[in-house]
Amino acid sequence: MATSSKVYVGIDVSKDKLDIAVLGERPEKQVDNTREGIEKLVEWMQEIEPELIVVEATGGYQRAVVEALFHAGLCVAVVNPARVRQFARASGLLAKTDKLDAQLLAVFGQRMQPKRYEGKSEAEKQLSALLVRRKQLEEMLKAEQNRLRTISPVLRGSVERIITILKEEKKRLEEQIEQFMREQKAWQEQREILGSAPGVGKVTTATLLADLPELGKMDRKKIAALVGVAPMNYDSGRKRGYRKTKGGRTDVRSVLYMSTLVATRYNPVIQAQYQQLLKRGKLKKVALTACMRKFLTILNAMVRDQQPFRV
Repeated sequence: MATSSKVYVGIDVSKDKLDIAVLGERPEKQVDNTREGIEKLVEWMQEIEPELIVVEATGGYQRAVVEALFHAGLCVAVVNPARVRQFARASGLLAKTDKLDAQLLAVFGQRMQPKRYEGKSEAEKQLSALLVRRKQLEEMLKAEQNRLRTISPVLRGSVERIITILKEEKKRLEEQIEQFMREQKAWQEQREILGSAPGVGKVTTATLLADLPELGKMDRKKIAALVGVAPMNYDSGRKRGYRKTKGGRTDVRSVLYMSTLVATRYNPVIQAQYQQLLKRGKLKKVALTACMRKFLTILNAMVRDQQPFRV
């Protein structure tokens, strides 16, 4: 058997099955993506003590197995499927089956050493679930409102009733989120610190607490890259391409965008930078992205130093 420092495992996740590959070993194994199957997997992983277990993010089907492995004391990494496919193309590994995907994930883990999963507290997981549901309601509400513009008059009443129901449910959910946050005494100081920055509202505060626990624990470059607001170079020879942001945590970036938009009007620091960038000829979108990065840096420093916003 390989030593623990050399054992890498890849797990391809589907709704019903988990395909497991140990790097360099054949054949691959498969268990059901159920509580019983995951328990068998955890027992096996504890026996071989892998250096890292790599799992693809697959729309939520991976959550149960990732949490079980993490709480069993095993090192797990949850990786973006797009990043793995890019790695596969670069490595010339173009074939695709569930078993091959599991082997690919094991190779990816060994060569790329992705960031280890750190887990969330129960409170963070519950708040994150509430925020996901709020986003779903927002999307449904927006779809119905768009549909109202072109709907046949005979169906207009039906769409209006659904819109009313969705608005009421969204309001109830927001009240539930606010109540839940008030009950978490450990978050009170963080809520006050984050809320002191003009532009940061209740939804942004909740999202940062639930989905960006690293805030205040990383330097400004790492936190910007994690959220996806760090500029990436696109240069080749004498060509200097546009710097673009890419990847990161979509939900966090979305609320940060809206907060920064508000901050360009009401936050003196962000407003000054935004106006300065526009005067220098920057496009509004480019200026706003730069302000997002600046705003995130400020919030990161506030949490790190446990200090409220100051001009």
